Amino acid sequence: MTRKRKATPRHQANPQAWLVAIQGACLLSLDDRTVWALQFDAALDAVRRGQADQAAWACIFDAINLAEALVLMRVARDDAGLIAAAQQACVAILDRQRATGTRAARASELAALRELQGAWVDLLAGITHSQRFKAEELVARRTRAAQAGGMGAQVRVIDAAGLPA
Repeated sequence: MTRKRKATPRHQANPQAWLVAIQGACLLSLDDRTVWALQFDAALDAVRRGQADQAAWACIFDAINLAEALVLMRVARDDAGLIAAAQQACVAILDRQRATGTRAARASELAALRELQGAWVDLLAGITHSQRFKAEELVARRTRAAQAGGMGAQVRVIDAAGLPA
């Protein structure tokens, strides 16, 4: 004897799960990209004026780390070496600040950060929400590994919270 089929399925799909999946597949919104680009621009302006605080450096570090994570995830490419140049510029500025107390940045260091800024804006226009989220997770994992000493002596961790205000 066969049973009659029910008219409705037993388990309904969760509409919230569908919304999350759709949003993850969507490119970053113009509003999100604009906010992040303006924050990066304000941080670079503060560095240029010698008035960068912990929040400004954190914004710059986040942009560099996310760009590097997207390259490692093979979502983006950095053939010109903009990320490494920006990292070296940040280290040079902060080392000089610790050694001499001066907050000034050299023109070449500012140029490296400005080049990264242009690439950052272009990069944000081509990634999805899920790619950004995965990149943020990768940055968090790599930061924990670097702080634990698991990435070798050549890796230097600079925490924005430890910088002078």
